Amino acid sequence: MVTPLVTALLLIIAIPLVGAATPSFTITDAYTEKAAYYIGESVTIKVVLEWSDLSQNYTLDIDLYELENGTKVLDLGSLTVPGAGGPASGSQELSYSSLSGLTSEAGTKEYEVRVIDTGSGLMVASRKLSITVAEASYALAVSWDDANDDRKIDVAESVTFTVYITWTFVNSSKSLALYVDDSGSKQLLDTVSVTVGSGSAQKMWTTAWNVAGARVVKFTLEDSERIVASKSVTVNVGSEEASAGQRASITDLFVKNIYVIVIVAACVIMAVIVAKYR
Repeated sequence: MVTPLVTALLLIIAIPLVGAATPSFTITDAYTEKAAYYIGESVTIKVVLEWSDLSQNYTLDIDLYELENGTKVLDLGSLTVPGAGGPASGSQELSYSSLSGLTSEAGTKEYEVRVIDTGSGLMVASRKLSITVAEASYALAVSWDDANDDRKIDVAESVTFTVYITWTFVNSSKSLALYVDDSGSKQLLDTVSVTVGSGSAQKMWTTAWNVAGARVVKFTLEDSERIVASKSVTVNVGSEEASAGQRASITDLFVKNIYVIVIVAACVIMAVIVAKYR
């Protein structure tokens, strides 16, 4: 027969068992600082870790694994999470910067951040992320203006070509040569100082032609081994009206007037917002 005293003792023992919750860890986000990196660039990884219902302190190891072969590539560090006297809950954003060895070649690789409880050796949380490495890319855009700005190139009228040079994912500073080829006559226009990462530059070339007819002007950006970018423009000297093919391309004009376009777009957006909430 179960006495009232025994029943009370059983209730006292059962209450904490029923109310106990299992400690949990979750990586709610893991991501790189940039969408893509140049070859050899150091990487920053951010990890958002959350925990709940801790009743003791935990020491955690955070590691980075490459998913393709399942090997650990980096030990990101350790973290002590306080939970004694809990249940305790919380979160922390962890940042791991200047990580090397992850951008040795172009392409996208899949990785996984793993959180290991050092006490039990068990993985208590994980999250996948990808790292993209891009090769260096160069581009040229060209616009031209005749001396009287009527888009009609007269014989002996000076014409100024503006070359817009852009580059991305360059992993070392270098000096490249910009050449201009005027219907088969090639000459060095200028050198271009390319910086690490991404950037842009502008160069100008002015000429005039004493004979009417079509002229093909080609600009090439070259290093010591190859042409990395090129752009050709066809103009007609002595024509009554510049044809569509002789005008600066839409892309070239967009690049030339990018700041005006941005300002106009911003004004339109502000006008819409004001009209909506007036």
